[in-house]
Amino acid sequence: MKNLDNVILVGHSYGGLVVGGVAEKVPDRIKRLVYIDAYIPQDNKSAFDIITHLETISRFQFHDFRERTLKEQGKEWLIEPYKPEEFGVTDPDDIIWMNPRLDPMPWHTHDQPLRITNPKAKILAKSFICCSEFGNAQFKAQKSSEDWDYHELMKGHDIMITAPTELVQLLKDI
Repeated sequence: MKNLDNVILVGHSYGGLVVGGVAEKVPDRIKRLVYIDAYIPQDNKSAFDIITHLETISRFQFHDFRERTLKEQGKEWLIEPYKPEEFGVTDPDDIIWMNPRLDPMPWHTHDQPLRITNPKAKILAKSFICCSEFGNAQFKAQKSSEDWDYHELMKGHDIMITAPTELVQLLKDI
């Protein structure tokens, strides 16, 4: 991150944990964190821990991950990617574009806890974009927090694919 300052980090879905982890390490270089329908890091919690504590879980989030492992290929440590349709992508051209770009994800990315203790990271400006097309979005509870700039779009989880223009406009506004 040489010569980068006033960075706006954007994380989508699992990427919320990534931007939260980066903020822990270099908060002085970050201007704002933007979470797009994303996990919100909690100290010493894994993605699995966060999901099990949410009151409402998106109907597509966390099918039984154990059933999604690639064990029949001898790779039980990898989780098969979700299909575009599972997150509301319906345009055939988008599906054709997405499919070759989807890759398995290591199992342990979801069970290893993240340390969130840096006081400078905790006071960074934060925005949350809730994609609520499927009803109760998994992180809708963030709306009630005064520390967050909250936005809701009636779009599916993969908004960057299904409604890129609206997402870009919102990001510009933020």
